[in-house]
Amino acid sequence: MADENKPQHCEKELAQFIRSGAARRPDQAFGDYYRGRNASCALGAAYEGMYRLPTQAAGLRPTKDLEWFFDCLEGSVRRCPGGDNCKKTLSLAAIMVHLNDDHKWSREQIAQWLESLK
Repeated sequence: MADENKPQHCEKELAQFIRSGAARRPDQAFGDYYRGRNASCALGAAYEGMYRLPTQAAGLRPTKDLEWFFDCLEGSVRRCPGGDNCKKTLSLAAIMVHLNDDHKWSREQIAQWLESLK
């Protein structure tokens, strides 16, 4: 895994994808990529921001042309910025899921954090 201080250009792109996907599904999902027609988690929103998904996407998982996306998500280790004395250090993907599901950060908060990474 990459050093957590190594710059990652993809993190700013992920932030843009999250915002784009969140605009399509205004409600936030917890524990799933998608819930019904109107909700997605941060990772689901990022995927949807990259690819136009069908309205009913429950059960779908990212499958194609995503090598750079997964390299960014799994190739960078980050500390949890969630507060509450949280000391987790995980891959970027796992931290995003952790922020979404455990700290209940909004997708916008996660996007802002991604943009702030150096």
